[in-house]
Amino acid sequence: MTVRVDLVGGGSVVEIRASGQATRQEAGWATERARELSQNPSVRAILADCSEAEPQMSPQLSAEMIENFLFALERPLPSAYVMPRGWTDIYLTAVQREIVDLPPNARFFADRDSALAWLSAYEPA
Repeated sequence: MTVRVDLVGGGSVVEIRASGQATRQEAGWATERARELSQNPSVRAILADCSEAEPQMSPQLSAEMIENFLFALERPLPSAYVMPRGWTDIYLTAVQREIVDLPPNARFFADRDSALAWLSAYEPA
């Protein structure tokens, strides 16, 4: 798998772009790098674009990777997760059931444009 973690949007958004098959090691590296970048006060959001990633074989593993990422962040930034194109509605529902506590500042999206629109309009409760 290829994973890139960069700052976009003038440095205000941490973007994770994943393609291919994800391993826990690669997901861990991406999580750590995103956590480091998100400590910058100018960062206001996270975009995880996994649309090109291959779906995991297990909803439990997908949920674990997403949860580990969200809970590793040191501050509650709005986080948009663009699902792999291969996810079905049934798979998404299974993943969401496995996530113990999805923070209110995190959402799933089918495409990058919708995720970016939500991030730009996000207002904390």
